[in-house]
Amino acid sequence: MKRKPIVGMSLKIYVNKMEQAVSMAKEVMERMNTIKDVDVFLIPSMGTVYPVAKALEESNILYGVQNIAPRENGAMTGEFSIESAVDLGCHLVELGHAERKSIFREDYKMINEKIGLTIEKGLMPIVCVGETDKSPERKKELTGQISQLLKGLEGESLSDLVLAYEPEWAIGQEKPAEPEYVHGSMRIIREILTELYGAAVSERIRLIYGGSANKENARKLVSSEDIDGLFIGRFGHDIANFEEIVQKVRETKEEKS
Repeated sequence: MKRKPIVGMSLKIYVNKMEQAVSMAKEVMERMNTIKDVDVFLIPSMGTVYPVAKALEESNILYGVQNIAPRENGAMTGEFSIESAVDLGCHLVELGHAERKSIFREDYKMINEKIGLTIEKGLMPIVCVGETDKSPERKKELTGQISQLLKGLEGESLSDLVLAYEPEWAIGQEKPAEPEYVHGSMRIIREILTELYGAAVSERIRLIYGGSANKENARKLVSSEDIDGLFIGRFGHDIANFEEIVQKVRETKEEKS
């Protein structure tokens, strides 16, 4: 099954001033707005979501938020409601990043609730998964993660789900996991999804790789038929680099089709 490639970037809280965030968003739009055969997305810091959303609302660039509360509304001081994400015209929600689990102590039950809420409201969940260390037991660890994250969700509801494979030991490093290792992990994730939901559902779910992906390794990383794109970090802050990565993914997938 041919899946549409998808490439995007989360700014974490590196870019927090509105003027800088809007400038970055506009440059992404100017360089990549005409690209139709790859979904390009940008996830700004929470404090700049509104101006970035206004800058991108008439464009082809998808945008979203880095987190939501596990409830639509109520007494959850300091949290960000999915109602606001919908009101801002957001397309997607990033969920389950390793930093949310390690720093803010999010557990799989809470992330599962957030995924369900995101799907219920019609937004695309980009859900992070990845083993903590290199291990021959990675399928066991990944199976445990995915089964908990997607617990209680029907296969028919997962069409827009994107799983971002980010081995925790590779996040923020100078070099990513080796392409062969990534390809093996993506094959394992596809197998897990097939075991949980069947081949038809598994083939619809897009898988992307994050964890020190850059323009030098983009082609090798996405050369596997199981990988549908990349989740870019700090290497994409130079928008020319981001554009080059998008084009490399685009070209590689065209060659493979």
